[in-house]
Amino acid sequence: MRNKIHKIISVFISIIMILCMTVPVNAGTSEKRRTIRVAYDESTGFMSKSGGNVCKGYGAEYLNRIARYTGWKYEYINEPWKDQLADLQEGKVDLICTAQKTKQREQYYNFSSISIGTEEMLVYTRPDNKDIYYQDYENMDGKIVGIVDGIYQNQQFLQREQDLGFFCSQKVYDTDAQAISALQNGDVDMIVLGSLARHDDLRIVDRFGDVPVYFMTGKDDTEILDSLNEALEQLHSTLPDLQEQLHREYYEKGKTNLQPLLTREEAEFVQNQDKPLRIACVPVPPLCYEDESTGELKGIYVSLLNMLQEISGLKIDLKEVPIGTDLLEIIENDQYDFAAGAMYNQEFMENPDVQLTEGFFERNYYLIVSRGTDVYSLDKPTIALADMFRKYPSMQSEQIQAGKYIYADSPDECLDAVADGKADAAVASTYVANYYLQKNRYRDLMMTGVSYAKAKSCMLYKSGMDPLIISIINKSIGCLSDENLGEAARQYTSASAYHFSLVDFFLEYKIQILAGLLFFLILFSFHIIEKRRRTQIRLQTVEKEAYRKKVEIDELTGLLSKEGFYRAGREFLNAHENEDVNILFLNVENFKLINDLFGVQAGDLYLQYLAGIVSQISEKTGSVCTRYESDHFILLTLENMDSLRKITDDFISQAREYPLDLALEISAGVYEIRDKSRNLRIMCDRAHLAADSIKNNHLTSLAVYEDAHRQKLIEEQMVINEMTGALNGKQFKAYFQPKYDMRNDHIIGAEALVRWEHPQKGILPPGVFIPVFEKNGFIGKLDLYIYEETCIFLKQCKDQGLPLYPVSVNLSRVGFYNPRLCEILCSVADKYEIPRKYLELEVTESAYTNDSRAIFSVLEKLQKEGFKILMDDFGSGYSSLNMLKEAPVDEIKLDMRFLSTDDPYGRAEEILHMVIEMGNEMGLSVLAEGVETEDQKDMLREYNCNKAQGYYYARPMNQASYLNLLKGGENKIITQ
Repeated sequence: MRNKIHKIISVFISIIMILCMTVPVNAGTSEKRRTIRVAYDESTGFMSKSGGNVCKGYGAEYLNRIARYTGWKYEYINEPWKDQLADLQEGKVDLICTAQKTKQREQYYNFSSISIGTEEMLVYTRPDNKDIYYQDYENMDGKIVGIVDGIYQNQQFLQREQDLGFFCSQKVYDTDAQAISALQNGDVDMIVLGSLARHDDLRIVDRFGDVPVYFMTGKDDTEILDSLNEALEQLHSTLPDLQEQLHREYYEKGKTNLQPLLTREEAEFVQNQDKPLRIACVPVPPLCYEDESTGELKGIYVSLLNMLQEISGLKIDLKEVPIGTDLLEIIENDQYDFAAGAMYNQEFMENPDVQLTEGFFERNYYLIVSRGTDVYSLDKPTIALADMFRKYPSMQSEQIQAGKYIYADSPDECLDAVADGKADAAVASTYVANYYLQKNRYRDLMMTGVSYAKAKSCMLYKSGMDPLIISIINKSIGCLSDENLGEAARQYTSASAYHFSLVDFFLEYKIQILAGLLFFLILFSFHIIEKRRRTQIRLQTVEKEAYRKKVEIDELTGLLSKEGFYRAGREFLNAHENEDVNILFLNVENFKLINDLFGVQAGDLYLQYLAGIVSQISEKTGSVCTRYESDHFILLTLENMDSLRKITDDFISQAREYPLDLALEISAGVYEIRDKSRNLRIMCDRAHLAADSIKNNHLTSLAVYEDAHRQKLIEEQMVINEMTGALNGKQFKAYFQPKYDMRNDHIIGAEALVRWEHPQKGILPPGVFIPVFEKNGFIGKLDLYIYEETCIFLKQCKDQGLPLYPVSVNLSRVGFYNPRLCEILCSVADKYEIPRKYLELEVTESAYTNDSRAIFSVLEKLQKEGFKILMDDFGSGYSSLNMLKEAPVDEIKLDMRFLSTDDPYGRAEEILHMVIEMGNEMGLSVLAEGVETEDQKDMLREYNCNKAQGYYYARPMNQASYLNLLKGGENKIITQ
């Protein structure tokens, strides 16, 4: 028996060593690279050559990604479309990137099995053409239209003429460029092109007919077609939202010159507008406020409305109305045509007297509390709200149950209620909070991650308004790009500091001012007592110095506090005005584990140790350093990037030498200062964003800030903003991937997976939202939601008399911190009368490595209640023998991705065999996940692994498809 245990331990140690050395490689690196001749027509957006003779664009990016799987390299041949077709048929080229599939073309060419996007027909004219407007078919009649020989859109345009009863003379050109040149020279009035080529300098007058496009190969070239289809299937299974990403990158990003597609009637209205539209706006910084120096209105709303005026051509007269003004009342009384800043709510929607325009942007409201407040511990708190929440109760949160509401006209009144202790929390939008929390009065307040409400900002107008005006405004709102919205928000929030008034100055320095007044009073009253006066001055000086040290020095570490760093940092920047300065941000990941496992005192000692390292670096390099907050340290330094990498490596090395039985990782971010006048807090935040971008990425320890970091944060915030509404609206769906017995190909169960069926964006893959939910803790709610959906599905199968098979549901690490997890899982199963043996719980291997004892205790309770526990993704991380020995596990899910990694010594299959044998010896069931080929299936059966899950058998499917599969029999492999 002892020899057998030693053998198992030896095998497992070998596995760990191999897993640590393996790195993923591209499938095509071992094959001989083949040159594929690609025919294309030069076009901005889809495919064009840069100055370095490199093809870029949507199509080029698609081909480059395919090459990662096929190993191809490309020779690009620029030629007219008609020549492309002839050369492909004659074998002079191998591939055409974009083609619509027609029966006629299918006689001579082959098409890829998966489309690479869609294309619609666009009709363009010159921007200065005042004779033709959008869908102005009456004036299109009799005009001359330029078409490109052989393209699909020609047929669409002919059909459009027949359907709508107009006729155009045609001139045929060989290329897009020739047709565009003819339009610009006045040889034709319009041209017909596909939408895959960007022509931002032309004006669209018609668009329709969105159809899929494909790669096209020669009829006899099946080798290229097979490789292409296989690569496309792998690429789309890995990146299902690839087309959306590429479209955003090459067709939406950077488009700032959008113009509304106005009809003739709408354009004439704009040209003949006799009086400006009266628009009211409530002054709430930073949305709208009056500039003290110029008297002009400024803010996010003002900026967007000015953009709207420029885009639409409409004349606008924007006026400020007093805070507390009832927008509904001034619209119903015809005082103004529109009220800016109105929010979508049920009361407006149900009011027949008023209507709302399209939304400008979304405002998210969060709870603001005093620093140190545990918002989750507040039981029926007193909440300060803007008065509009009282007027329009549909906007109030149903999830947060307040004990009492305090209503106020302005945001600072709400924040004052919290600062003065009259309320436990205030509600403010992110824009307003980011602006007002710069104020010293609110330095002890913070914005939490608890969402109270969200709504779109729009404009309110009276029913009966001229529909032409509304159409023009709504079309123009649709032309506001993400860059427009982002710039307006950035300019008046993070990029705009709060303007301090004399009142703010008095409140901030009231102690010093009162002391000064008292001093002069004493001087005037007791001027003859010289000694007493001097003593008073000395006492005041000592008091001020003590106060400064208390505010500017971190009590725990002795380093500068955040406030002290802002002062010293500004002095440092002024002193080195003509030199390159960088900010280095150091972050200890999962630091809270020290406090949780070893106590707060141990955590404080570790922070003091790290502060000592930072202080030594600061003295050596002449930098300014601070314990910025919590476990975050910052250096403001003249060191260059090479030196900063060495400093980071030295810091990490010394941090790991601390005698603490816990492996903590450190991530670092650098912000290269270009504009020294920028707010230091913003600079530090950007260095923080860079550090966050590599969290849990232990292959690198230092990242440099890029705008992509901020964009990623915005995208994550969009996911966060919609997650609660999506859960309440049941947009998250349970998909099922069957599991099979490989001995007879019978279904033995399934795994429940989550997909987000977004009403506008379609099906979102888990990679878009799961990492965000794991970070903010929402994954715990989502896991329980999918678990209940699974129970509902099993109840449906049971009611229909279908045989029941076990379904496994994923549990994230966050869920185990819920003390009622076991109770909840049992009660839901009992509610739907589902025996425990049909519910399996999957926990990823990596989850066991964090706070394992607490997780083990919960799993043991669940096992006692009859649930089967599965260890998911075994072999994909750094497996621990102790973890496997101690963890309460019934089944191992073996990750077949292990075979796709580098195997320089040819050990992969043997190790796989030994792991399966080890699992069998230990009495653990083994299921192979990720099985994709028959060869893999045969190998696993040879190694006595009989359970499998993967694309070879079935992809994840919705509930209806899985139900049909169960009704059709037990032994069907639905995809091969």
